[in-house]
This record gives sequence, structure tokens and C-alpha cells, in this order.
Amino acid sequence: MQKKIIALAVAALASTAAFAQTNVTIYGIADMGIAGTTRLGNTNGQTQFGVNSGMLSTSRIGFKGVEDLGNGLKALFVLEYGLVMDASAPIGTSTITSAAARQQFVGLTGGFGTVVAGHLQTTGLDFTVAGSALGGSTGLGVAHTGTGLQASATTHLISALAGGRHDNAVAYISPSFGGVTVAYNHARLSELAGTSGNTDAHGDLLSASYANGPISAGAIYTRATLDGANNNVKEWGLRAGYDFGVVKLQAQYQRAKDEAITTGSDSLWLVSATVPVGAKVAVIGEFGHTSRKSTTTADNVNAATVAATYSLSKRTTAYAGMKAVRVQSADLGTQGTDTNFYVMGVRHMF
Repeated sequence: MQKKIIALAVAALASTAAFAQTNVTIYGIADMGIAGTTRLGNTNGQTQFGVNSGMLSTSRIGFKGVEDLGNGLKALFVLEYGLVMDASAPIGTSTITSAAARQQFVGLTGGFGTVVAGHLQTTGLDFTVAGSALGGSTGLGVAHTGTGLQASATTHLISALAGGRHDNAVAYISPSFGGVTVAYNHARLSELAGTSGNTDAHGDLLSASYANGPISAGAIYTRATLDGANNNVKEWGLRAGYDFGVVKLQAQYQRAKDEAITTGSDSLWLVSATVPVGAKVAVIGEFGHTSRKSTTTADNVNAATVAATYSLSKRTTAYAGMKAVRVQSADLGTQGTDTNFYVMGVRHMF
């Protein structure tokens, strides 16, 4: 019996050593909220209540690892999957899309920067997340207002390739030069040229970001070539922020133009303010405006959010907020498009 125990102990130590050499980290976010949505145009005036996953930050689980290859070169990988915690849903389920993975990539990093390939979160989505205090919140962030414009001046605008995450993609991220980082993404939207006889659709994204002390800024330009003809979507955006200590101000502007549509372009602007109250509380206010002119009738959407967060610990945050959305659109109509959204919940990061 003692020999068996010793053998098991040796095996466990060997397994632990092998695991440590790969430097694998398990991480994630567990976020649950209680939400209510009032559709002001509905004749019955009812409010829909729900228990929802990922209101402040999308719930997820991920695995990442780094291996030192020597001479400053390292191999790295990330496998990250969405979680819908309010349902009996498998790992990889998402409340936003049917995609099974948020990110899946492998690559190399060193003094030259980082090169990765796989299913990637694009630099376009990174731009939106960094552009405001609630840029990563699909529930409360005004940049993610879902009004039917989701396919144009919101998610469409953040990446030129609707959704912000894409298959068949490669990316290069430069080292930081005095706080400046450059990123380039290329995604193959189709890989059928040999069988379909058509040119493959593809997208290219180029961004630059700056972070140094209280100052943050970023710029992005993207182009999606959809069919090899004159059917390209070009987009660009600017963001800036400054932390005064008593308040952090952020703003961003984005514009998109589809060459196949002559009626106009889409745009989005927003401003965001975060006010710390003591060491644990923060009050957040955002206002944004979306304009879509790439249709026969123009759509205009105003969205405003007021929220508060309370740090229960370094990894656990309680939050509450309200977002009001007001729509002017002949396309979408008026009934049920003006909404008030209320939420309170808890987010734990691990």
C-alpha cells in the first residue's frame, strides 16, 4: 500500500511539473443580473423582466498559456468560450451570436511583437471596448444599443466585419513604442474561390492606440472587400480619454460607408464620464447618437446610460444601471422601439 501511495505521489508531482512548464492559466468572468425592459410604444405598457447572464461583462471561461522557447521567443495560445449562465447551456454558447468560441488562436511573441492566427477578437472590437467606460457591456453600453441598427452603425461599425470576431484570421500586434501600439488584422471572410469561381471576400483592419498615464487615445481604419467588385465597406474611428482623478472623460466617433449604397453613410458618436466616489464606488454616465443614412429612410437613435459599480473585492463587483433608448425611424416604426432598460447584478472575475 505504501509503495502505491509513493507511486501516486511521484506521478502527481510529475504531472504538476509538466503542467507548470506549459504555464497554463484558467480565467473567466461570471456575471449575472436581474433586468427589466419597458417598451414605451407598446399599447399594454408592460415591463419584461428577466434573469440574464453578462449584463456588465459577457460571462466567459478561458484557457491561456505561454511557453518560453529561448532567445526572447515565446509560444502562446488562447482558448476562450462564452457562457450563458441563466440557462442550461453548454460552454461556448453566446447570448450575442451562435459562435461557439470567443477566441481561439496560437502564435509567437517576442521583441518583434506578437503574431497569432485563428478565430480572433479583432482590433475593431478592442477599439470599441476601450472607447468608453461601458464599451465592454452589451447590456448597458450605448455603443451596443440594439435597435435594428445593430447591423450598421454599431457592431458593423466597430470592425467592418459585423460582430467583431472572425474566422480564418491573422493578426500582428507591435511592441509598445513610448505608449503607442499598432495592430493589423486580416480575415478571410470566405475561402471558396477555387470552387465558386468568385473572388474570396476579405477584411483588413489597421489601428493605433496610445496609453500613457492619464491619457488614452486610438484610431482605426478598416476595409471589407465583399465580392471583388465595387462592393467595399470602409470604416474609420477616433477615440480619446483623460483621467483627471476626480472624473475620467472618454469620447469616440466612428463612420462607415458602403460603396454599393449611394444614399449615405452611417455614424456613431458617444461621450462617457466615470466619477469615483471613495475607494469602492464609481458612477458612470454615457450618451451616444447613432445615425444611419445607408437606407432609403434615415434612422436616428439616442441612447443614455446612468450606472454605478461597487467593488466588493478586487474581483467581485456589484452594479446597477438604467439605459434609455429613443428611436426616430420610418424603417423601424415607433411601437416598442423606444425602451427603458434597468439592471442590477454581480460580476465575479477569476
